[in-house]
Amino acid sequence: MRTLRMNRLLPLFLSFPLLSLLGSCASAPTAAPALKTTTVVVDPPDEPLPIPLVELRGSATEMGEQHGRELSDRIRFLHTNYLDVFLARIGTGTRMLAYGGATMFEQKLSPEHRAEVQGLAAGAGLDERSIMLGQCFLDLTSMVACSTVSLPAEASADGVARMGRNLDFPSLNVLDSRSAVLVFKPSDGRYAFASITWPGLLGVLSGMNEHGLVLCNMEVTRGPRMPVAMPYTMLYRTVLEKCRDVDEAVALLQRTPRQTPNNIMLMDAAGNRAACELTPEGVVVRRGTPGKALISTNHQRGQDCDTPGRCDRYDALHDQSAAEFGKIDVKQIESMLAAAAQPRFTVQSMVFEPSNRVIYLATGKEAAKQKFYRVDLKPHFRD
Repeated sequence: MRTLRMNRLLPLFLSFPLLSLLGSCASAPTAAPALKTTTVVVDPPDEPLPIPLVELRGSATEMGEQHGRELSDRIRFLHTNYLDVFLARIGTGTRMLAYGGATMFEQKLSPEHRAEVQGLAAGAGLDERSIMLGQCFLDLTSMVACSTVSLPAEASADGVARMGRNLDFPSLNVLDSRSAVLVFKPSDGRYAFASITWPGLLGVLSGMNEHGLVLCNMEVTRGPRMPVAMPYTMLYRTVLEKCRDVDEAVALLQRTPRQTPNNIMLMDAAGNRAACELTPEGVVVRRGTPGKALISTNHQRGQDCDTPGRCDRYDALHDQSAAEFGKIDVKQIESMLAAAAQPRFTVQSMVFEPSNRVIYLATGKEAAKQKFYRVDLKPHFRD
C-alpha cells in the first residue's frame, strides 16, 4: 500500500498524430544552474528559504513571461533532465505521442491560461508545445501517491486549524532538490495564490490563496480517457483563482468539466474542510466533522472515514490524529507526516495554517524528515 505505482502512458494516445520533439533525453541530470533564493518571513526570523520563492504579477501574458525569464535555466533543466526522462522511462516513443495529447489539451484551457502558457514559452525560450506538455503530462499517466490530514481548531491546544500534506512523486534524483514557491498575482480580478511546485508548472498540486483557501491533490488509479476538459492541475489552479472558501470550491468543481479522477483536500480560513473525490461523472464530498481529523490518500472511499486496511498511510494518520486529538500542534503534524511518508517518493511535505496564511514547508529526499521552514504568505499577497 505504501508503494507509488507509475503505469504506462495511456494507450489511447497511440492514435494521436506524431509531432516533432524538442529537447533531448538525458541518461543522468547535469548540474543545475545556480539561482539566488528569496528571503521570506520564517521562524527563526530572517532565515532564508532554501528554494526559490518568486512573485509573478500582471496580466496572464506578463506573468508567464516573468516566470519564463526568472526561472528559464531551471525550466530548461527540468524539461531535459526530468520530463524527457520521465516519458522515456514509460515507453519508447511516448514523448512524441504525448505532444499530440498536449496539443489537444491546450484547446481546453481558458483564454487567460492559454496566454500564460504562450508567455511562459516566450520567456523561457522554449517551444509552446513543450511548455504545454509540462502542464498536462500528469493527466497522461497514472500513479498512486500523496497523503493529507486536515484538523479542526479543537484538535490543537492553540485553537488553530491546520492541514498536513505529503506530496509523493518519482523524483528521478531531480525533483527532490528543485522545488519552488510561486506566488501568482493576476491583475484581472482573479485571486492571488501561492503554489508549492516546480519551475515551469502553471497548475496547482498544493497551494493557498489570499483568502486562506487551501487545495492539495492526491492521485488515484484511473484508466485512459481522451482530452475533453482542462488538465487537472489547471482546474485546481482555477479553484484558487476564483474561490474564497470550501463551499465555493466544491460548487466550482461540481459545475466544471473534470478530465481526470483524483482526490483533493480543501480547507479554508474558517476551518471548514472537505475531501472531494473527483471523477468525470461527478464529485463525492466528504465533509469534516467536529472532534476528528479528515483524511484522504489514494482511495475513493465515499463517506467511509474509519474502515482500516485499504491504505496503511491513511490508517497511520487516522490512528495518530485520534490518539493525540486536542494537543496536535505543528510539530505533531510534522511527526504524523513523517510516519505516513513514502521514503523514496516524498519530495515535499507541508503544514498549512489557512487562518494565518502560513505554510511550514520541507523539501528534498525524504522531505518529511527534513527541516520545515515557516513561510508567511501575507506580505506576498499584499499589493
